[in-house]
Amino acid sequence: MDLASKLRQLLPQKTSPAPPQPKLDLDPYLGGAEVVTPYGPCYLITKELPLDRRHGGWKLGEVFQASYHKLARFGQPRGELNLESTLFLDTETTGLAGGTGTYAFLVGLGYFTPESFVVKQVLMRDYNEELALLHLVQQELLSKETVVTFNGRTFDLPLLQTRFALARLGFQGAAGKVHLDLLPLSRRLWRYKLASCSLDSLEENILGVRRSGDIPGWAIPQRYFDFLNTGQGHLLRDIVEHNFLDIVSLAALLHRLQRVLELEPHSCRCPYEAEALARLAAEEEDLPLALDYLQAAGELASEEELQLRILRQGAAHLKRLGRHAQAAALWQRILAREEADLQSAEELAKYYEHRAKDLEAARQITRRALALAWAARSPKASDFEHRLARLERKLRRRAAEL
Repeated sequence: MDLASKLRQLLPQKTSPAPPQPKLDLDPYLGGAEVVTPYGPCYLITKELPLDRRHGGWKLGEVFQASYHKLARFGQPRGELNLESTLFLDTETTGLAGGTGTYAFLVGLGYFTPESFVVKQVLMRDYNEELALLHLVQQELLSKETVVTFNGRTFDLPLLQTRFALARLGFQGAAGKVHLDLLPLSRRLWRYKLASCSLDSLEENILGVRRSGDIPGWAIPQRYFDFLNTGQGHLLRDIVEHNFLDIVSLAALLHRLQRVLELEPHSCRCPYEAEALARLAAEEEDLPLALDYLQAAGELASEEELQLRILRQGAAHLKRLGRHAQAAALWQRILAREEADLQSAEELAKYYEHRAKDLEAARQITRRALALAWAARSPKASDFEHRLARLERKLRRRAAEL
């Protein structure tokens, strides 16, 4: 064999080109279509729900036509919220912890028109479609003034900002937007009522929405990875449905929040909501209104823990208003139920010492509280020791003067 033949054997051998990968056909499973953007293609699913469609306890038309001015009580933007310029946003991601390695592979976007509630879901079928997905999300954000999310302040929007930054695209869509994150608002109203304020818990217990066969959120990343590995479109069907329902529930939850905020004390039917509204009124320095809500909450409450919490708040508000005798009556009611409430005992001792000038009653309460503080090894024990010593001195002086 000559030298040229030997050298040819060392060269890479020609192989047949790999057959082209079959194009994914998601339409039978997802009912969407491929769209082409300046950054390439991605997949878009669009659904329009009529306004007479019911989601939980309300029709979407009721959600659309409601006034949302009371959201200002949560420190949200003043004035009327216009739902036609509001975008409901929720993401499905490749991880639940966030970070630079987490992708938003599906972004749900919902908005109202005078005729319907439109839900657009932008899907990247592979990682190379991320730029196209981000472009479409940006366009929707630019067209609206307000963004509504659920935990979006700490997850969805920061994640999108990270993806835009890594893609070297300016995330202009969220700049200057009003952002309403419904998770912290929901917690303020229902954190004592519910064991969890997750969206599925709020759906079941607050909105009256029942999902059937829903994929749990923790299973979504692996399901997407399975789709990437197999190309089987049916694996995405449950994820898309889950995201779709999340978007519609955001609209219903916004409406439910507004309806609670509109309640007057006499119209409250839930003690936990009345208690939450009392807190809001107190934050607004409207203590008489806060007391009215607490009275309504007390009349509705059946659980001991809730009743005690209502009494404590009521006593604190009465003290601030200078209605000390009424506050003392509430501290007495608290101690009759929970003798070990050292804070209430201290307040009542202060009242007897400084307001009622009943030193003997103050001493009795302080002695009892000190014994309980010692037994519980409470750091308040030293305070009660000093108080008791002072009261003993005052009583000795008074006795000497007689």
